[in-house]
Amino acid sequence: MQLFRSSNKPAIPRLIIKNTLFFAVSQAFQGIPMQMAVTTGASMISYLTGSRALAGVPGMLISGSRFIVAFPTGYITDNYGRKTGMYLSLVLGIIACLVLSISSYYSLTFVMFFGFIVLGLGFGANTQLRVAAADMYPANLRASGIGTVLTFSVFGAFLSPLLITFVNRVDIVTFDELTKIWGFMPLFLIPVFLFIYLIKPDPIQIAKNLDKYWGEKYKSDVITNQANNSSKFNFKKILSNKVNFSAFIGYSIAQSMMAMIMFLTSLIMLERGYDYLEVSLTVAIHVVGMFAFSSPIGIFTDIIGRKYVSIIGLFILAIGCFITPLTANFYVITLGLFLIGLGWSGANIASTSMIADVNPVNIRGRVTGVNDMSSGAFSVIFTLIGPIIANYSSLAIICYIATIITLSPILLLLSLKEPKPGQFK
Repeated sequence: MQLFRSSNKPAIPRLIIKNTLFFAVSQAFQGIPMQMAVTTGASMISYLTGSRALAGVPGMLISGSRFIVAFPTGYITDNYGRKTGMYLSLVLGIIACLVLSISSYYSLTFVMFFGFIVLGLGFGANTQLRVAAADMYPANLRASGIGTVLTFSVFGAFLSPLLITFVNRVDIVTFDELTKIWGFMPLFLIPVFLFIYLIKPDPIQIAKNLDKYWGEKYKSDVITNQANNSSKFNFKKILSNKVNFSAFIGYSIAQSMMAMIMFLTSLIMLERGYDYLEVSLTVAIHVVGMFAFSSPIGIFTDIIGRKYVSIIGLFILAIGCFITPLTANFYVITLGLFLIGLGWSGANIASTSMIADVNPVNIRGRVTGVNDMSSGAFSVIFTLIGPIIANYSSLAIICYIATIITLSPILLLLSLKEPKPGQFK
């Protein structure tokens, strides 16, 4: 686990290493359904409804579901442990895959809508994993820990093309490709139950007893947490905190712009003659951008600070939005989507670290839930409006609009005072 160790950092306890690895493997497998939704969702809806303008519906439904489930899941994980939220996410993901497989086989549009809603609920619950990763590490290693867990998600990016290749070789005449893809997916998810079970103790218990696992020098962190634990969750207080508000806005813009461009681009690629495997490979490279560099980004975040990494991430994401529609060339599109994923990674790690830095452990899940509610609301709006604008203009127009919107939170982030990484005034 020297992967995310920067210089002059303490040795990482063996138990923390074990839990981090199990979290990472779980994240890799649980990312497959979401990647497949991006690859196939827009084309599934367009095929069944006959309307390209509805291509954003899967993204809208998934984002809307994340909005609904984000805060309740945060409440559950704050009160019953982070692992409970992960089990919930896994069960919902398996149900969603089966529903989407059935809807594809029988060409049932509204059943497909329901499948994407359930998938969004599962994905929303899974985002609490970021909180669990933050819980296990002290402030000076927090972003590095989050980054390491997210880095392993990149392996899931290559499991999706592998699944499609496997499905294409399985000769079941009565089932179409999409029915088989979604139907076989639960086989990749069921082993995750074991990985989650092996994570002991629950990360929220580690956060409450950092000195027990990291040593006496972290006793002050524990005392601070215990003092803060007496505070109650207060929406007004959470939103009035400038660090929280900046994290919410930065992440919400990054998430919504990425979701809108991704769903639109996959449909455009299919219409231009690319097949599902090629689109899946493009999405896989995008996911590489999202997660492969999370570990060094986490180290960088612990070194130069949260706000600067968030700003750099948004700038890279804006460049990706600008590049993506320039040409129909496979490699240019893939480069643009890679940069979008890389920029999102910086914004994600920085915002998660900021939330963990300024909020006590007993409300951290709910504050992250508010963050995900915000990003879900933004994503619903943009994934609904984006395809409509693109349908009457072009993908290029909506991508250039996204470029401008992505740069807008930078002024807010620049106003934050962060004298040391993770310490705000």
